[in-house]
Amino acid sequence: MSLNIERRRERSRPTSKRGADLQAIIDEIEELVGLDPVKSEIYRIIDFARIIALKKERDLPVSNASFHMIFTGPPGTGKTTIARYVGRIFYEINLLRKGHLVETDREGMVGQHLGDTAKIVKDKVKDALDGVLFVDEAYTLSGGGGPTGKTDPFGQEAMDTLLKEMEDKRDRLVCVFAGYTSEMRRFLDVNPGLRSRVSRTIEFPSYSGDELFDIFKMMTEKNKMIVTDEAFHEVKKHIDDIARSADENFGNAREVRQLFETLQTVQAERLAYDHPNLEDLTNDDLMTINGDDIAYYLDHI
Repeated sequence: MSLNIERRRERSRPTSKRGADLQAIIDEIEELVGLDPVKSEIYRIIDFARIIALKKERDLPVSNASFHMIFTGPPGTGKTTIARYVGRIFYEINLLRKGHLVETDREGMVGQHLGDTAKIVKDKVKDALDGVLFVDEAYTLSGGGGPTGKTDPFGQEAMDTLLKEMEDKRDRLVCVFAGYTSEMRRFLDVNPGLRSRVSRTIEFPSYSGDELFDIFKMMTEKNKMIVTDEAFHEVKKHIDDIARSADENFGNAREVRQLFETLQTVQAERLAYDHPNLEDLTNDDLMTINGDDIAYYLDHI
């Protein structure tokens, strides 16, 4: 079964000649832990985008292709990271002139008074023009009716304005709407105009315990931290436990990042307590997380 999955992935990857920079970006995406279905969809988008770009270059007819997207899934699963890659990819393909990412949410798009919001949204789109506008927790812009059915005139104004901007500037803007899967489904239900303007929805799955542990190891390697075998063993058990009990609100990679950062604080406290004269510490001492650090963390979370 795994072989068949890998073959499907190989077939979905772009295989024609690419520029060096585009290939380097794809290599970076491949190095990301997990996200296999997301990677496969991104490869399909690359193929489609390259064909569209080539048609434009040759002045051939191009349908009104839209690259606006919806990213669904729990937090900490790489949605912002992939959106940033989308901008870089489209820049390399010459579909976007800058390829930068502008992040926003309801707070960054809604004014305090009716009439303010339209200008705020247009200014945000102007900032993102020729790049990617990433709208996080997009479901909070519920428009004419949210999950509770209550009207939201401010959200409606924001969505009406953004939908028009997306249509008018489709050649210079990619909008990515992100949020929890269930909330985003309701969001689409109350904003039918969005469905016709979004080309695809990509589901970001939660990480498995093994994948979260791989992320933890990558963090330690990137920061040149030394983790003892005992500490690694205890971290693995802890990560497996939290992954098994995870719900839609579980932070995934964010939880692992918080774990790693907290362990460094615990390690620093241990070193300062055990070595009043910090100058006595070796470089290995400064860079090592041991079993005592993990035990202290687990006793105090």
